Amino acid sequence: MWVIGAVAAISLALQSYVDLIADGPEATLLSVWWNMLRYYTILTNLVVAAVFIMRPQFTAHWAGAITLQILLVGIVYHALLSSTHVPEGLLGEVANHGLHTVAPALVFLWWLIYAPKRGLGLPNPLWWVIWPLIYAAYGIWRGTLDGKYPYYFLNLPELGPIGLLREMSIVAAGFLIFGFVLLGIARVQRPSSSSK
Repeated sequence: MWVIGAVAAISLALQSYVDLIADGPEATLLSVWWNMLRYYTILTNLVVAAVFIMRPQFTAHWAGAITLQILLVGIVYHALLSSTHVPEGLLGEVANHGLHTVAPALVFLWWLIYAPKRGLGLPNPLWWVIWPLIYAAYGIWRGTLDGKYPYYFLNLPELGPIGLLREMSIVAAGFLIFGFVLLGIARVQRPSSSSK
């Protein structure tokens, strides 16, 4: 488990370094992190780094929740955002793939093989979608502070209220669908009683 946490932590550190260099001599680590913390990718990888390094005893609910959140980081990035995102140099590429590809894949593999799944039911995916909705409100708030919205589907001035509602409905539906996919996988697997 600590390997997963290390991948996320190292990728975050590399991204911090890349952004610090890219922002120029006036940049500080504080300003870089204030900017980075507007992104769902960064916040979710921070959670992954913390929990997999600390190695708590996962419940089925929390294992599923963390897996869904980081899995959607990878899916949304590769499906919707990668074509318009150009990482800064080799270190930027390494950090980018660590955050959006390697960490999500490792967490999903961990969940498939080791995570507890006994007791998961229909309410769990409904609870799992709460964090993305809270983040959406936070991302919109951050955008109103400085006009920089973290993702196009949170850009209230461009989308307008109806467009924003449409985009957020699509995002929420995606989380629910993949949450129920995880639930389906858990149902067909032999339940595991504990994580390793």
